[in-house]
Parts: sequence; C-alpha cells; structure tokens
Amino acid sequence: MNKILYVCLFVLLSTLTSKGQSSYPKADPITVKVAVVIQDPKIPSKGNKRMHEVLRSPGNRYKWQDPRKLMIDYRDSLNSLSGGVVNYEIVKVYDDNKLFTRLENSTELLGVEEMVKLLSEPDWATLKKENTKFDYNKLIEHYGFCDMRDKGEINEVWVWSFPYGGAWESTFAGENAFWLNSDPVQNTSCKDLLTIMALNYERDMSLALESYGHRFESIMRQVYGRWDHTSKDLNNWEIFTSYDKITPGKAYIGNIHFPPNGLKDYDWKNTAPVKTYADVWFNYPNLTAAEPRVVTCEEWDCSHLGYMSWWYRHIPNFAGINPADGHLNNWWHYVVDYNAAMKQEKRLKQQLNSAR
Repeated sequence: MNKILYVCLFVLLSTLTSKGQSSYPKADPITVKVAVVIQDPKIPSKGNKRMHEVLRSPGNRYKWQDPRKLMIDYRDSLNSLSGGVVNYEIVKVYDDNKLFTRLENSTELLGVEEMVKLLSEPDWATLKKENTKFDYNKLIEHYGFCDMRDKGEINEVWVWSFPYGGAWESTFAGENAFWLNSDPVQNTSCKDLLTIMALNYERDMSLALESYGHRFESIMRQVYGRWDHTSKDLNNWEIFTSYDKITPGKAYIGNIHFPPNGLKDYDWKNTAPVKTYADVWFNYPNLTAAEPRVVTCEEWDCSHLGYMSWWYRHIPNFAGINPADGHLNNWWHYVVDYNAAMKQEKRLKQQLNSAR
C-alpha cells in the first residue's frame, strides 16, 4: 500500500472513535486544474538518464524521488486529505530540458549540463557559495501561464525541481497578490491570482505536504487579518494552530512545525502526553462540543508524514459560512482559489444579513 495512503488511513482510524459531526454538510468539491513543470531532464553525458536517477546529495546515498510519481501521489494525497472537497486535476505536464535556475549574480539561465556539473561537485561548494535564483517571469512567459490562468484553463502550477533550484515553496503572481510564504512575483500579465508551488524531488512526500501547509498558513493569516497567539481574544485560525507550549492547557491542532505537544520545530516524535481539543474541529463551527483528550505522537504515527496528514484531516471543510466570524466553513476554498472564496464569502454574508 502507498505509504501516504497508509498513514492517512492510520490517522483517520485513530480519530474515528472520538470524531464528532458538524451540523453543516461537507462543502461541494472544487476542481483545481494544475499545470505541472518537471525539471528532471535527460542528461546526454550520463547516457540520457534523468537527473533523479544519477545525482545524489552530498553525504547521502539514497536515491532522489521520481517527480512523475510524486506529482500523482501529491495530487491523490491532497484530494484525500481534504476529505474530498478538493479535486486536483493535472491538465498539463511539461517535461522538457528547459531550466529556469541561474546563479544569484548572473542573468543567464543555467543549462542542463552546467546544472549537473554544479550538483556533482563535492559538498555542492559553488552552489553554497554563490546561491541560486529561480526566474519566475521567464517560467510564466515561456509556458504562457498567465494567459492560461485568466482563461480558466489552469488554477495553479507545480514545479518539481532539483536541490538549489532557487524557487520558493509557494508564491503568488497576479493582481493584488500577497505574501504566500514569499513575496509575490512582480511584473506579470496575470489578472487573477496564480499559485506556483516549487517542490523538491530530492525529498519525500512529507516535505511536499509541509510546503503546502506553509501556503495554508499564509492564506489563513490573510483571511483572518492576524496570526497572534498573544491576543486576548483568539480568532479561529489562532485557536486551530494553538499548541500547549504557547497556550498552556488549551492545545488544539498546532501549526505546520509544532504539533500540540511540540517544544521545538519539527517535534513530530515527542512522546510527551498533552491534552488537546483537536476533536472539536470535526464539529466546526461549534468549537465547544468536544472534551479534551490526552494524545502523544502516537496519534500521528510519530512521523513527519503522519503529522502532516493528521493536521490536514482537521481543517474545516464544511458548507456555508460561520455566522460568528463571517468566514467560510470550508478553509480549503481560500487556499485553492482565494479570489473565488472571497466572492463566495461576500455573497453568503449578504444572504445571512438579509435573513436576520
């Protein structure tokens, strides 16, 4: 069985006995059209083998992942973890030898053989010394992604790349773009928001899901206008991301780096027991229906992949609007299509106010 599906099943079964039921039905599925760019070209000097087949990270012998398999697993994982309210659909795949990486102080994009030479150096000395940049404008222009987005042919782009590809985990292009774990891409022709995810096939699925989680965090901060656990009156996003270290006795789900019992970044294997109100999110927007219970890292299989899956399974994915805060009960909608979600939020608010 696929590892991500096994972990998802483990996490789901571990919550079934305590899972409540929201008074709202699940939200209708949203189809998200993705264009995928695979930067894993054949290398003539290596017998036309792919980058992932011949290159290794310094000090490690493990093979890099096959990005063609990763893109399918990523699609299926996000669709499953959303509870079926998101339907990612890969509509275009670009698998060629065009790279969009350059050395930081250069204006010239690197060729395949140049990049292979740099990645073959001991300890990646030149890459560490000079660093790299990813040319988003050239990527967008070369494939015509703004035109595709504005015509509704795609919603977002996934770029599967190699280490030191120079790209951010996630970024926005388009009018009124905002911070998406990085500054927006400037000087594009995009009207609507175009999300670009940059994912590293040196690493496994847990890191790809973590990148998506930081995208989630950026957008929910924008939705709620704040992410500050020192506030006296926490908003629902701040409550969701609460963990015991910063809100003693009132842990909920945690954030992408800190589980409910986390004491430091990436504390997935912490066996310390902690009380959490995690189950209340299955009854959203009612946040008072569940009692706290004690959990340890066994709740998410004491693994990075397990925690990512557990975290996503608690994201509200229900229909309608929360009358208490005026935001959608389906947080996934904001993340996969922010502009459309804000329009729906406005429409539902007007209907709610008219009914009062």
